[in-house]
Amino acid sequence: MRGNRLWESHRIILPEMRDRAIRKCTDCRFLVKIQGREEVRWGCVVGLPGYGSLQKTVPETLHVVEVLRVVGKEGLREVLSRGKPEAQACGLFLPKCRKVYRRFNWS
Repeated sequence: MRGNRLWESHRIILPEMRDRAIRKCTDCRFLVKIQGREEVRWGCVVGLPGYGSLQKTVPETLHVVEVLRVVGKEGLREVLSRGKPEAQACGLFLPKCRKVYRRFNWS
């Protein structure tokens, strides 16, 4: 069983789900910093309208006032409860976009 890609820690994982099963929330684009008045916490914004469907660009930090305005106190609790960077990624995992900078020589 060693070396078998379908066998990971006593579970059988289908090849298309393996990428999500071995990833952590830290690599997900929906995990953002929620900036409060005195502290910063991690939160998963996949449940917020506009961010989960990628209609809006997912920022690196989001102010707590904006989250409260959209979903209220209960929604904020839900966003903060799913914000665990070390947790295994969920089924809505999308990898973070990496910015590519290219140098052009115009001469």
